Amino acid sequence: MFGGSFDPFHIGHFLVAQKVWDEFKPHRVVFLPCAQSPLKQHPPKGSDSMRLQCLRRGLRGCPWAEVSDWEIRQQGASYSIDTVLHWKDLYPGFGLDWILGSDQWAQIRHWRKYRDLGKLVRFLVFPRPHPPKPMAGLRMACVPARFDLSASEIRQRLKQGRAVKGMVLSEVEPIIRRSRSYRS
Repeated sequence: MFGGSFDPFHIGHFLVAQKVWDEFKPHRVVFLPCAQSPLKQHPPKGSDSMRLQCLRRGLRGCPWAEVSDWEIRQQGASYSIDTVLHWKDLYPGFGLDWILGSDQWAQIRHWRKYRDLGKLVRFLVFPRPHPPKPMAGLRMACVPARFDLSASEIRQRLKQGRAVKGMVLSEVEPIIRRSRSYRS
């Protein structure tokens, strides 16, 4: 499970998910764009439909990837514990992993019911920018992937009218460019 704003979905998101697929061999990687991150003060700049369209277009042809609009349909703040409990009900026999960057891993104690969440999932953490440090009571594995790219950097470049080629998938760039979400 790969939760996040995906605002916008970029090559770093794709590469991390592909690395998880290659290294950990999950049944699939489910991308879960949130309605509103509880730890961010502002909602995503991109519309829900645009973010979903970018994910679906960018992941087309990847049989290992699935896009779920479940968190968006719940509206309001998206809490990982609620999402995991929902997916545990859908797939009771499956073990679940939660993909996140080390920047979010460092804030995990601020997540709602993070200890309960830690009993339900193994965290797959990629360095962003530093490698993650283990935390007592939480199962964690490091994803051997590294990229120095952020959605906020891409939004800033788009606002300034600068190029984002190579930062987003070629299938996704036209959708982002047509959207008024990232213009000044």
